[in-house]
Amino acid sequence: MNKISLAVLAVVATVLGAAAPAAADTPEASIVIDHRASELYLFEPPGGAPGEAYPATSVNAAALHCPAGDYLMSASLVQDGLPTLWAVWGHGAGEVRCDGGTVMIPMAFSRREPLLHPGRATARFSLRDASTGEELMESTRTVRIPT
Repeated sequence: MNKISLAVLAVVATVLGAAAPAAADTPEASIVIDHRASELYLFEPPGGAPGEAYPATSVNAAALHCPAGDYLMSASLVQDGLPTLWAVWGHGAGEVRCDGGTVMIPMAFSRREPLLHPGRATARFSLRDASTGEELMESTRTVRIPT
């Protein structure tokens, strides 16, 4: 009886051991944020006074090994301890569809007071499942807005 139990245990250990490397080969989903933001440019906010524009910058990020599905992106930029607003016009901003590979998830930011300026800022990006709200991945990085 002990020989049969040991034989079954050996087979189970072999199967589990063989499956472990395959699972380890599956790359983990992650977000990579570029260390350099775009140069400042003028952004006219929707609903603002005609000709009213504020400095804005874009931060590029990529979701790597993003599982197929629909996600909601959250992105923020903080400079001098103060938040910024998204500098976007279109509907659907922040909606991301992944196909299992890499998807670019850039976002532009602007702030009226005090104005964004060249220097350091902290960017944070995350993706959440559009149906459940569960966070899939997130990343934070110090970025540099060039002069």
